[in-house]
Amino acid sequence: MTFGYGLSVLILAVMVWSALWPRPTRGPHATPTFVLGTAALEIPFMLVWYLLLITWAAADNRELTAPVGIIAVGMASLTLLGLLRIIAQSVRAMSTLNASLDATLGLHRPHASGTHHLLRCLWAFIAPLRIPNPRVRRYRNLRYGPDGKDQLLDVYRGRNVTTGPVFLYFHPGGFHSGSKNRQAKLLLETLASHGWVCVSANYRLKVPFLVSLADAKRVIAWIRTEGSGYGADAGTIAIGGGSAGAQLATHCGVSPNHPEFQPDFEAADTSVSAVIGLYGYYGTVFGQEQSDPSEFTDRALPPCFIIHGDKDPMAPVAMAQRFAHTMRARDEGPVAYAELPGAGHNFDLFASLRHAAVTTAVLEFLGWLVENRPDRIARETL
Repeated sequence: MTFGYGLSVLILAVMVWSALWPRPTRGPHATPTFVLGTAALEIPFMLVWYLLLITWAAADNRELTAPVGIIAVGMASLTLLGLLRIIAQSVRAMSTLNASLDATLGLHRPHASGTHHLLRCLWAFIAPLRIPNPRVRRYRNLRYGPDGKDQLLDVYRGRNVTTGPVFLYFHPGGFHSGSKNRQAKLLLETLASHGWVCVSANYRLKVPFLVSLADAKRVIAWIRTEGSGYGADAGTIAIGGGSAGAQLATHCGVSPNHPEFQPDFEAADTSVSAVIGLYGYYGTVFGQEQSDPSEFTDRALPPCFIIHGDKDPMAPVAMAQRFAHTMRARDEGPVAYAELPGAGHNFDLFASLRHAAVTTAVLEFLGWLVENRPDRIARETL
C-alpha cells in the first residue's frame, strides 16, 4: 500500500510540475507532459480531493511512518501547494478578463449576472465534468455539406428561445483531429440559455488548409440559408474557436466573401459580426499560402476578443500577442486581448474555473455586441 500511495503521489506531482512549468510541444502534438499538465490546470479541485483521500487512507492504515511513507507525504505536501497555486491562478482569470473588456469596451459595458457566474464557479469546484443542461435543446448531426461526418454540425438553443443571434464555434485539433462534441460545452450551453443560438461544427481534417476554411465558410452560408429553421437570426453571427478552430474563425473574420475561399458558393454572404479566439494559432498553417489571417487587410475588421494563456505550450503566447497588435494597428473594430495567468491550452475542455470565467467574459462581450452593434455585419463589396 505504501508503494501504491507513493506512486500515486508521484504521478500527481508530475502532473502539477507539467502544469506549472510546461514543456513546449513544438507543434500540435499531445505529448505526455502536455496531457498531464492540462488535466492539472483544469481539474485541480478533483486532484486535491483525490490527493487528500489517498493520504487519509494511507494514514488510516498507519503506513506513513516508514521512510518511504514520510518521503511520499513530503511530496504530497509540495504537490498540494502546487495545486493551490494553480487554483489561485485560475481565480485571477476573471479579473484579467474584466480588465481587458473594461479597457477595450469601456466601464459601462453590460455585465453578466454575478449569480450565474458564481454557480458556474461552484460547479467547477464540485465536478468539472459537464452534464448537459436540461434547459438547452441540442439538434445533433445536421448536414451542411456532402462529405459525411466531416460536414456535420450541432445546434444548441434554449428551450424557451424562439429566435436569437448566432454564435458559431470550431473545435481545436491542429487540423488533424478533434470533434464538435468535445470542447466548449459550458460556453455553448451558457450562451444558449441566455438567448443565443449556438452552432458547433466539424470540418474536414488532414486536408489542405483552404479546404478546411471553405468548410468553415460553408457553415456560415448554411446559417444564413437554413439556420432560421432552428431559430437562428443571421443578422448577428459571432464566430469563435479554440486553437486551430480559432485560426479558422479569425480567418473567416478577416476574409469575408472572398470567392476563392468559398468555391461553388461564391455568391454566399460569409461575413461575420465578431470574432472570438481561444488559445488560438494565428500563423501560417504548415507553410501553406493564404493561411495566415494577419495577411488580409482588404475587408473591414469586425470586433475581436482574443483570449490566451501565458503558459500555452502548444500555441506560444507571443503569437497571440503579435496577432492582437497587428489587428489593433488596423484601427477598425475594437480588439480586446486577455492573457490568462498560468493558463495553458484547451482551457475550454472541462467546466473549470477558467472556462467559467471565459464563458462569463464572452457572454459580456457578445452582450456589448448586440447592444451597440445590432445591425452591423461586415458586408463588403468585392
